[in-house]
Amino acid sequence: DSNNNSIVFVYTLSPNSYMLNFKVITEDGDSYIEPHKLTWDQSVTQLEKNLNNERNATTINYSTNNQSCKQLSLVKDSKKSIESPVWVAHKQQFFSTIISSEKSFKNADLNTSVPDDTIYVKSLKSDFAIEYDNTNNQYVFDIYFLPNKYSLLSSFNKGFESLVPLGWGVFGWVNQFLVIPIFNFLENFGLNYGLIILIIALFIKLILFWPTRSSYLSMAKMRVLKPEIDAINEKIEDPMQRQQAHMSLYRKTGVNPLGGCLPMLLQMPILIALFRFFPASIELRQQSFLWADDLSTYDSILDLGFNIPLYGDHISLFALLMTLATVLQMFYSNQMSSQNAQMPQMKYVMYTMPVIFLFVMNNYSSALSYYYFLANLITFAQQAIIRNSMDDKKLYAMLQENKKKPIKKSKFQQRLEEIASKQKR
Repeated sequence: DSNNNSIVFVYTLSPNSYMLNFKVITEDGDSYIEPHKLTWDQSVTQLEKNLNNERNATTINYSTNNQSCKQLSLVKDSKKSIESPVWVAHKQQFFSTIISSEKSFKNADLNTSVPDDTIYVKSLKSDFAIEYDNTNNQYVFDIYFLPNKYSLLSSFNKGFESLVPLGWGVFGWVNQFLVIPIFNFLENFGLNYGLIILIIALFIKLILFWPTRSSYLSMAKMRVLKPEIDAINEKIEDPMQRQQAHMSLYRKTGVNPLGGCLPMLLQMPILIALFRFFPASIELRQQSFLWADDLSTYDSILDLGFNIPLYGDHISLFALLMTLATVLQMFYSNQMSSQNAQMPQMKYVMYTMPVIFLFVMNNYSSALSYYYFLANLITFAQQAIIRNSMDDKKLYAMLQENKKKPIKKSKFQQRLEEIASKQKR
């Protein structure tokens, strides 16, 4: 201006980089130009096929320590004021824009809102109070334009990788230390992503084969003991005495009635981890496999032209195949177990689960439905192999031999028996 006060914006694009350096320089303007606020206002446009999924993945994340981040609500309008952020990210499903400054941000007011129409995904706004110091005429910001790829975000050593929703606790560890290393290793061979998912499914099921076999062996023991269980049920009417007789039979024959739960306990962290991994993997974005033209979103083989509540306006073939494979695997598993014979109502409860999954998965990543479909088929094959390798007559004879052996009671079992005896008295 006429008094030689000036403000200069300097933008520097680094070569082979995702970063834009942004400097604000004031000259001879101590009494005139005092930057005190930076406003970042963004109306996010739709980039992906499924608007609802993209909205549920779009929000503002922030970090105060360059190690991890927190986020505003994904599903509703949200406001938050934070002190001394070091970076703030406007995060979408597969891309993020991050502004970072180690010293300039005093505080920030963050705001997310969902518009009433479908023109924009969300409105994101970040108002930063700038730490003004009249002895310093330069303000430095780094702006990053990044794909949400875990390995790339980790390379910055600023906690950016926490933008990728891998899951909390053990689920995140499974993705971080098992799934992602395997996925990246196979990706280096230039394989189709459908083939990579198949190899991952085979590898994980191979790891879980022996625990799975142990579980099915336990289920087979329960099945061959069913006639004796039925005899106890007919002979004893009192529920507590009947339960004690069941447990006595299991101890004598060396059967663990909870043994069939082991594979489920081992598989659940992996299943939930993959539920978070596939929809968040930018590597699958716009990658085709068979009839699916984009593994990161649903594979529609028929657009219905109308919307079914909770289901959607299309039919996803991978979700349908996954449901059928789940029903097949559950049916075969029930044939190996005596549980449903003892509690018939459980059979109907179990068969409602695939229907629920069909409604949920119809709008999810086709890669996730494809993986679950493969996992169920492999589980069915494992069950068939294990079933054919077992002889019920030999197994029953072995259990009868166990009855002749002395029973070793643990202190916990002794304590349970003492409590049961007191209750009976």
